[in-house]
Amino acid sequence: MTQATMARPDAPRRTFPSIATVVVVCIGALLCAAMAYALRNPHYVSRVTVENPSALAINVSVHPAHDDSRLILAPVPPSTSATTSDVLDQGNDWVFTFSSGGVDGGSVHVSRAKLAADRWRLVVPDSVIERLHSGSFVPASR
Repeated sequence: MTQATMARPDAPRRTFPSIATVVVVCIGALLCAAMAYALRNPHYVSRVTVENPSALAINVSVHPAHDDSRLILAPVPPSTSATTSDVLDQGNDWVFTFSSGGVDGGSVHVSRAKLAADRWRLVVPDSVIERLHSGSFVPASR
């Protein structure tokens, strides 16, 4: 065979993926993006300090105003302060709850803006201390 009589080779055919394949790939990409958004790291505050001017050891927890799930902070010994690192951000309204010796000291609502202005520092209010002093304490050991 000479060059002139040689059969022309078949040109490769271009094929496009089926519409079903395109739809499945798009749905998979959307699911991946949704999972990445849903599993992102939560926002947190680097530290929250609670000052306790009383003569009682006080347990402190915090939760957002719209939710009752609590985050327990470090217990605060008498006449000192305690700092808890990497506290989950509770949103615009933080609710601090206090107790000591089995006595409920009540709650204090503090805005995120006020906490930030106070450099993430909260002093246990006198009303909480009075309530804790007026309650019946449960001794830890007898």
